[in-house]
Amino acid sequence: MNEKLRAAALNTRIATGLILAAVLIAAWALGGWYVTFLVAAVALLGLGEFLFLFHRQGAWGMKAMGMLMGAAYVAAAAFFPSFPAHLTLAACGLAAALFALFSWSRTRSSRSMLQACAMLAGVIYMPVLLTPLIAFSRWEQLLIVLVPACSDIAAYFTGVLCGKHKIWPSVSPKKSVEGAAAGLAASVLCSVAIGSACGTAGFLPFAALGLVMGAMSQLGDFFESALKRAADVKDSSNLLPGHGGFLDRLDSISFSSGTYAVASGIFVFFG
Repeated sequence: MNEKLRAAALNTRIATGLILAAVLIAAWALGGWYVTFLVAAVALLGLGEFLFLFHRQGAWGMKAMGMLMGAAYVAAAAFFPSFPAHLTLAACGLAAALFALFSWSRTRSSRSMLQACAMLAGVIYMPVLLTPLIAFSRWEQLLIVLVPACSDIAAYFTGVLCGKHKIWPSVSPKKSVEGAAAGLAASVLCSVAIGSACGTAGFLPFAALGLVMGAMSQLGDFFESALKRAADVKDSSNLLPGHGGFLDRLDSISFSSGTYAVASGIFVFFG
């Protein structure tokens, strides 16, 4: 019975993954506003799940304010790409600070401050790290999505088949050293393959990029696992059968996107 349940869970996971992949491929192939809409949708869904991790019930003011801040950041990136992103983030910071101030009271002296921190952290974690995808070229978008995907697939199946040494059991007890190593190798191979096909940098820069992005995507996975442990939940939501929630799927991509945004500012990988 357990084997049947595990097989059914794996089939559900694969089916959901194929649907997600089809949506991603369709948006990427169409490009333009289709990518923008998809990035905006998943960033806000992920932000919503992040806010609900901190307050499963109530705190609707905090959740509404956080979503408004996230929507404003995404809208600014989509409709006003020349407007400096740090100014939009500064406006979000001011809004969070004002929320904390006007919500403050002596009987709940720390609650409003913690909620303001949660809102701002959620905006940074999802919209800020994901919206660079809107401005990147098609090949850069492909790199950012495929590197963590390859890492995740390689790490998952290697861990299931031969994972024996736990890498960080206090945060994510199922992940193994063998799976992490396979994920890094897959990340490097993916980055080099994309770089060889359409990049302007050489083998070594793309290999180094794949290694760093692979490591950061795995750290993004660990970060989200730590968030769920702090909130004492198994999944961020049940919106994606077999995968949990959007936050469970965006954790590594958000770190991958942010990492590439920094790396591309230092070194030119695509002409």
